[in-house]
Amino acid sequence: MAITQISRIQHRRGLKEQLPQLAAGEIGFAVDTQELFIGNGTLNDGAPETGNTKILTEDDNILSASQTYSFTGNADTPTVTGADSNSNINRTLQAKLDDYANVKDFGAVGDGVTDDTDAINRAIKNLVTVESTGKEKRKLFFPGGVYVVSDIVKLFPHSNLVGDGAKSTIIRQAAVDSSSMTALLRTADSSGETSANIGGAGTVKPQNISVSDMGFTISTDSPLVVLDQVENVVFRNCSFTGAYANQSGQTNNNALVEINSTSALVTKRISFQSCSFQNSEYGIKINDDAEDIGFLMCEFNKMYRAFNLAEFADGSTANRLTGPTGVFVNGCRFDNIDAEAIKIWDFGGSPHGNIVSGCTFRDVGANSDDSADVPALQFDHAENFAYGNYFYRTDVLSNFGGNIYHESPVQNPATLADNTSSNTDITDAGGDKVQFDIQRENNLQLDYIVQRGSARRRGDITIIGDGASVYLNDIFQENATTGVTFFISSTGIMQFTTTNTGDDATFKYRVKRFVG
Repeated sequence: MAITQISRIQHRRGLKEQLPQLAAGEIGFAVDTQELFIGNGTLNDGAPETGNTKILTEDDNILSASQTYSFTGNADTPTVTGADSNSNINRTLQAKLDDYANVKDFGAVGDGVTDDTDAINRAIKNLVTVESTGKEKRKLFFPGGVYVVSDIVKLFPHSNLVGDGAKSTIIRQAAVDSSSMTALLRTADSSGETSANIGGAGTVKPQNISVSDMGFTISTDSPLVVLDQVENVVFRNCSFTGAYANQSGQTNNNALVEINSTSALVTKRISFQSCSFQNSEYGIKINDDAEDIGFLMCEFNKMYRAFNLAEFADGSTANRLTGPTGVFVNGCRFDNIDAEAIKIWDFGGSPHGNIVSGCTFRDVGANSDDSADVPALQFDHAENFAYGNYFYRTDVLSNFGGNIYHESPVQNPATLADNTSSNTDITDAGGDKVQFDIQRENNLQLDYIVQRGSARRRGDITIIGDGASVYLNDIFQENATTGVTFFISSTGIMQFTTTNTGDDATFKYRVKRFVG
């Protein structure tokens, strides 16, 4: 057989550090780094600069090699990012893309079918625990989709989860093989330990966690979010949905959010902002010693009780000496609640400094038959406060129970007709009688103003009831005689008489309640 030999074409090759200046169009190969270069030629040849130009190969990271990204802002007037317009900052595309981590980069799918548990936990753990310098501690973005999980999603220290919105990005418990889940989300220390195992030697306890613009749904009768031994947590614009489909009364002690502490690691500084909670026996449950827990502009709907606080704080168990303190519920809305919207127990602890203000309560305490069987607010322990809340309930039953002080907003004014000689019920501008539950609201104070023609009266009415009788005392000052006298009936209805002056009187008031 005839053999034809073809001469091999050889190019410069060797170690990269030994690569010389190549002639124009000459190729050189660095065998140690597997990089390929071509000579630029000289300036006399017309090259923009003398040197060697690297040629991309399969061994190159194209994104890292591309030094092309520079923030420009408005294209008409590019933003100066460097010292001047001639020295703008350029970054690689790889560095730019790595600024924001996407859960799909770790294998999550979000199609509502695939089990994304491992991918989500892998993403969270790698972003917050692998790099100790903080370089990797960054937001984890969840694009819109339904992410199915069959086990706990662990909130490691410094977790920062961001979605596309509570109606768009949803983490949902799997319909099967997830009945043993103790929660959908649960705080963990830096080694991934949860619950009583948190805080081992050398670990970082749960802290500095942020979750925003996401929805969470659980299909079993289990807690949804459990915050164990954690500091500094914020949930913003999130929704929490349980499996409590029908208002059928109390069946268990599970809550959408359960907050726990130990005597060594007290949970504190938790904030829920513009979040919604629905379909659960309890919305929020706190029995342990926890501090500074805030709920701002949140909504609670369709549950047995929205807040169940200090039920088992007995004053002797190490982590339940007081129960929750400094729980702030501000500007929230409660609707379709079987029992009390908020109940603070007195089980032997001393839950105190808890404040409910500026909230609205609709269909609360109706016990599924709209019979208004219980108050909207039940504070069994003193040293807790409520003020400026609005209640849609118009029946006689009080909105307050236990041991509570409450300042109401200014109520609807009432017209007191001229020349009324017999005791007449006061009816406000909304058509409702000014009435109090004297069986339970045994101490009331009305700050009021009466205007009648040019006459003005500023006064304080104190109402005291003992369950059998009711007493009224009116202390006032006026610039001229208004001719108005107030009474209260045995059933707690405010009444009045007026003299004959030719003018009706206007009665404006607000109420301070001392219930207990």
